[in-house]
Amino acid sequence: SRHNRRINIVYTIIMSSTSEEKKIDPMPTTAESSTMPLIEKAPTPLRICCYGSSSSRTPKKYTDAAYNLGYHLAQRGHTCVNGAGNAGCMAAMNRGANDGDGAIVGVIHEAFVVDGSDWFEGAHSVFNTTKHRIITAKGNDLQERKKLLVQGADGLVVLPGGPGTWDELWEMACARHIGFHAMPIVCVNVDGYYDNFKSILVRAHEDELLYKQPE
Repeated sequence: SRHNRRINIVYTIIMSSTSEEKKIDPMPTTAESSTMPLIEKAPTPLRICCYGSSSSRTPKKYTDAAYNLGYHLAQRGHTCVNGAGNAGCMAAMNRGANDGDGAIVGVIHEAFVVDGSDWFEGAHSVFNTTKHRIITAKGNDLQERKKLLVQGADGLVVLPGGPGTWDELWEMACARHIGFHAMPIVCVNVDGYYDNFKSILVRAHEDELLYKQPE
């Protein structure tokens, strides 16, 4: 089915770039980025929504994984949709996707518009060009922004992050559980970061609080 094919494609994206069985390549310097390997385009381009940290204190092992993910998404011909951040996993992924000559869509709240201009506080510098797109969410909370991030997405990829990332992840996991969407959700489990997340799901299933066995 199209859904199963989509799941396989999303897993292939992740496992080819950030598998725990493979050593994650360190994020290259600006000079080195031009020598990154070329990767074959995917037969079906996808729109992939990505969550992850936006903290400047994010450990390097996580930003390396984020860069690799962004680069592989771009080289495979997929569109990377994220929160447009200029720090942490978001920044590394945006740089990777840009270095991979891919398309990036950033979704940012109108509260971060700078003095009514066309620029946004906290947005990554890759959005300075017309190559990538910024979507502005409105409202007095983050609900519209969350909807715009996943609108039209074929898959959801979650990098290591803090409470904001967990909030987005759990909301989409809940929505999938009750049937509001069938989008595959893939956690990039760098250094076992999401082991406890999986343990909670397994425990909930064992205690019959989760109807379906965690994948």
